Order: sequence, then structure tokens, then C-alpha cells
Amino acid sequence: MKKVVYSITKVNKDEKLKGVGYLVEGNLLIPSTSSKGNPYIRVFEDVAEQCKPIKDTNEFKGYITVAYENIHVFNKEKNHYDTLDYVETTYYIWFKYID
Repeated sequence: MKKVVYSITKVNKDEKLKGVGYLVEGNLLIPSTSSKGNPYIRVFEDVAEQCKPIKDTNEFKGYITVAYENIHVFNKEKNHYDTLDYVETTYYIWFKYID
């Protein structure tokens, strides 16, 4: 387990997550809070494989595509939730070892 500083941006969005997390077996673990205020650990898999080193630094960057299944999305026109079978989201990830 290695401690890292990270920055995660959803591609084509201005939303950015940043803070301190851990790289465990190639996966990036970061603390998050649900919409109801409950804390949980968010996992971005295979970050070590997908992110490449930045020349002459201990920093890494790259793109990760995450697949989500059975997503509930609110349909304003019909005033109810629809379920999407499959959605892919791409994130830009940067991290730096701090230990």
C-alpha cells in the first residue's frame, strides 16, 4: 500500500476529485461520501497499468474507462426512474507518490 496525492477529472466535465488516497495492488482507493452523507471507499481499478510516468518525476497520469451496469436515471418527462443497462465513463487520473 502506497500513499498518493491524486486528482481525478471526469472527461468533458469540470468536476474534479482531489486529495490523498492509496494505491493497493494497482488499484486507487479514495475516500468518498455518498449523496446521503455516508462515507465509503471508492475504487478505480488498474490505475497502475493505465497511468504512465511523467518524465523525470514520481508523478503518473492517464485515462481510465469505468463501466457501470444497471444505473437508475430520473426521467423528468415521465416523472420516474429508468434503468440503463450499461454506461461507460472516462476519467483523467493524475497521482504522485508521497511516501
